[in-house]
Amino acid sequence: MLTTNREFHYVGELNISLSKMLKSNLNPKDDEVNWLFLVLNESYRYSFVYKIMENQSVSYNSPFKILLAFTFYDFVKNEIQIDQEYSVQRGEESVGKVKILKRLISNEND
Repeated sequence: MLTTNREFHYVGELNISLSKMLKSNLNPKDDEVNWLFLVLNESYRYSFVYKIMENQSVSYNSPFKILLAFTFYDFVKNEIQIDQEYSVQRGEESVGKVKILKRLISNEND
C-alpha cells in the first residue's frame, strides 16, 4: 500500500468490481493496493493513489467517495474534467469507473 500522507488533488466517486487477482471475500478497504490507473481519452493511463473517505460503508460494485492524488499531476491537471467519468484499471485489468466530483487544488497559478 502506498502512503496516503500526501496532497490530494480531487474528490471522486469510485465504482469498481473485485479484481480477478483478489480473493472473493475481500472488501475494497482490505485491498493492499491503493493505486489504480485512470484512462484518459482511451489512450493514456495515469496512476493515482486513492484514500477511501468513508471506510465503514464501502463495497465492490457500489460507488464510494475517495480522495485522489495523481502521480504526475502536472500532466493531467488541465485534462481532468469535473463531473466526468473515467475508466479505471488495476494494472492491465479494467475494474470500473471513477467520477471526478471536485478539485481540491487551485489550477489558477499552476
